Order: sequence, then structure tokens, then C-alpha cells
Amino acid sequence: MLAVLMGLVAVSCQKEETDDNVYHVLDANGRLTQKETYHLGVDISTPAGYYYADYIEMQPFVLAHSFGAWGFGEGFTYTNCSNDSTPGYTNLSAITAGGVEGDTYFIANTGGFDTPAEISFQDGQAYNAVECYVTNSTYAYLAMKNGDDGFGGVKTDWGAKDWFKLTITGYNAESETGTVEFLLASGTDIVSTWKKVDLTGLGRVSRLVFTLSSTDNGDWGMNTPSYFCLDRLKVSE
Repeated sequence: MLAVLMGLVAVSCQKEETDDNVYHVLDANGRLTQKETYHLGVDISTPAGYYYADYIEMQPFVLAHSFGAWGFGEGFTYTNCSNDSTPGYTNLSAITAGGVEGDTYFIANTGGFDTPAEISFQDGQAYNAVECYVTNSTYAYLAMKNGDDGFGGVKTDWGAKDWFKLTITGYNAESETGTVEFLLASGTDIVSTWKKVDLTGLGRVSRLVFTLSSTDNGDWGMNTPSYFCLDRLKVSE
């Protein structure tokens, strides 16, 4: 059994650095020593207005990732931020304020046009999908719960008929193997703990693609923040 279990590195939730030679301090257990969110822009000079797509590799997984001078952009990144109260896109934290068991976990932005929230494998082979854990980001949770996304772009009367859904689609090469859907919000029942999602129905996959949909939409697409959190993704050989 292979799993992405968080507890690695990650730049400040309050101030994301983009200079060369920024080092991340880990304790003896390989955990972050301060509240941080990692984006690859810390490793190169990132001029204002520029956008970069890259990957985060954690054996055997490859996670799509992008960034700009502002910090994390689209796809996946990892974080140990524990802010469950501040609305807005700068808060890259889970509403749980931590991972399933440890400090560090993934956060994803699925709403990008250039970098999908996609996970594949370093060896290019297919694996049997098993399970993962998901929860809401603080950004999305407070937007639905309180109608507060930090700038007034969401509905303020989230009600019984509203929903926020994560769809996980499996692919083996270019063939779709199936989809798994999970409601991050069903009416006013908004997920605020880590929930296990069974992925076995996807079968053997060479990549997984994560998308979000909602009942709160406008002229430019979904209004609900297109963020969710992921931990303990498991596949088997």
C-alpha cells in the first residue's frame, strides 16, 4: 500500500517569500517549525505578473502545482496552516486547522484555467485507487457558512437547497475509469471534519483529476471558492 501522508516542508501563510535561497526549517520529526504554506516560487526568482506551472513530487505521486509572485496559484500545494477563522483566499488552511493525524496536509485550487488539480505517478504506471480523506478549506467553509469570502463575491443566504461537490475522476492513460462524488456541503450541513472517501470504484488509474461544483454560480462561473483539502491518499500496486 502506498500513501501520501503529510508531514513535510512548506512559506509563511502571512507572507509568502519569492526570493532565492529561502530555507524551510524542520524539526526532528520532519515537521514544519512554523505555520507555512509551500509553493515552488520560493526556489526561483518570480517577477510580478509572471505565472509558472510545475509539479510537486512525493514518491510515488506527482501533484500538479503552479505559482506566481503572489504565492500558490492552482493545482495542489501543501500546508500546515491552522487558521480556521479568517475569510479570504490568502488563508490556505483547512477548517479542521490540521491534517487527519499530523500537522501537514494538501490544499487544492481546482478553479484554474492552466493547471488542473491532478495527481499522477512518477513511474507513469497505473495503480489501484483505494481511499483518501477530504475536508473544506477555511476559505470555502466561511464563504458558505457565513456568506463571507473576504470580498463579497458569494451568496449570503446559503440554504437547504444548496450544495458544494467534489468530483474525483480516474483515468488509465486517456481512458476514463469512473468518477466518485463527495458532498462537501449538503444544504446547511457543511463538512468541518476530515471525511474518508472510498476510491476503489475508480479501479486502476494512472492519474486522478479533482474538480468542484456548486449551486452558487455567476456570470464568470462558480462563486463558491474552488478550494478543498486532501490528506492520506492511498493506492495499491
